[in-house]
Parts: sequence; C-alpha cells; structure tokens
Amino acid sequence: MPRLLLAEDDPSNRLTLSVLLEELGFEVTEAVTYEEAERLLHAQPFDAVVLDRGLGARDGTTLAPLARASRATARVVVLSGSEPVTSGPPEVDAWVMKGQGVSVLIDALRPSLP
Repeated sequence: MPRLLLAEDDPSNRLTLSVLLEELGFEVTEAVTYEEAERLLHAQPFDAVVLDRGLGARDGTTLAPLARASRATARVVVLSGSEPVTSGPPEVDAWVMKGQGVSVLIDALRPSLP
C-alpha cells in the first residue's frame, strides 16, 4: 500500500481528503502543521506527499525539496486555495486548486497508485 503524507491545516479539508485518499488505497499519515510535516518527512519516506500551500503561516511548497529528498520517486502535489500556481520548486509534480474537484487531485496522484 503506497504511503502518503497529507499536510493540511484545515480540519474539515484534512478529514475529507484523508478519507478519500484512504479509499483510493493510500496509507495516509496526517500533518496539521508545517513543523509536523517537516518532522515526518525527516523521519520516513513517503510515496506521495500532498502539501497545503498555506500551511499555517508558512508556505507548504517549501517542503517539496525535502519530500523529494526522502524518496526520489515521491509524487509531490500542492493544494492552493488562493490564485492558481503554475510554477515553483521543480520537485512539485502537480498544482491543484482547492475546489477544482477531487478528480483533479486523483489524476495528480495516480502515478503513485499501484
């Protein structure tokens, strides 16, 4: 079962996404804060990482290099609730706007699924 780190500070979004991602076949580990996500990425490798761009007062995209360093093949997806983003750290595989629909997120994570 592929392991996924979900770094999302909004409780409602985190619960919804966690349930969806588990139904897709991921073993989901949740991080509520930037610091928690950073600690988890240092502690263990993940097959996929979903980062909230606005992770508290920090920019979750800055964790993308650490996510890729923990596992070179990790799929890194950033969720953004603000304006669309099309560029950033090269380690980001996909940018998904919150509210686009779960199918966009699923498509972005599909390469991580068996």
